[in-house]
Amino acid sequence: MTFTPTVLAARAIPEHPTTEMPLTPEIIFTIFLGIPVAIGLFFAIRHLVTGKGPLLLVCLIGGGIACLFEPIVDTLGLCYIREGAALTTFSSMGRDFPLFINFVYIWYVGGLAYLAYRIFSNGVTVKGLFQLYAMDVCINIFLESPGVLMGAYEYYGPQPMNFWGLPLWWVFVNPIMPLTAGALIYRLKPYLTGWRIAMIIPFIPMADGIGNGAAAWPVWTALNLDAALWVSYLAFLVTVGLALICVWVLSFVVARPEDEVPLKGKGAIIKAAIFGVKEGDVPPPPITIPSGPRAKEPAGAAV
Repeated sequence: MTFTPTVLAARAIPEHPTTEMPLTPEIIFTIFLGIPVAIGLFFAIRHLVTGKGPLLLVCLIGGGIACLFEPIVDTLGLCYIREGAALTTFSSMGRDFPLFINFVYIWYVGGLAYLAYRIFSNGVTVKGLFQLYAMDVCINIFLESPGVLMGAYEYYGPQPMNFWGLPLWWVFVNPIMPLTAGALIYRLKPYLTGWRIAMIIPFIPMADGIGNGAAAWPVWTALNLDAALWVSYLAFLVTVGLALICVWVLSFVVARPEDEVPLKGKGAIIKAAIFGVKEGDVPPPPITIPSGPRAKEPAGAAV
């Protein structure tokens, strides 16, 4: 008689669905997500023409590249972007991905990274950083809900907190991506003069991997064990806790004391990030010069 131990063995991972992409929801969702991309590109080109530099453009390009992470997080997080789309743009890991996936990464990951950088540069407190995180959570709910409700994509398996087709653990993880990218830009931009500004492009997908890997792994593990739903809920709590820890860690990188942040109120902070503030109204960010014989002081840095 052959004995096979099964006490610790995981059950089979749920297979992703095979539902075809409905054309009308695909087109509507593509337009819905394409509008902010068009707005971002308009301002990116305007910045180039008016001499404000290519920062917004390189952030959007980095966001577009970051979409290559989608098949990774979909496979681990049990998300199925319905295949057979009319506007398929790339294939990876045996899955096809439509144009709206490219759009959402361009503006949510790349565009919001630029916005986070602007907010950090103008000055943000720890409280303000958590408010920005909460705003990005709400934006994520707003942008994803139409897609799942119309049937452009779906989540499967024992997803926790899945009330209308959008498991809420995702919306706590996703904002870590643009916030981390914005923090990287904020701290390193003084050193990225000239052609080095292009290094921001890989910052965006790097932040995508950091955010997902740091916070999502408990739910990934639970989902791919195909465990009972209560296990997924426990993993949800751990993932939310890890996401909040990530924001707290970022506060040591970007937050300033209350008396060094002249802009008060969420509306004023967002307005200043989008439209700018008068030069001299905001104190410059602190710059730490690395020690060592090869360290060079960036141009214009205040020590």
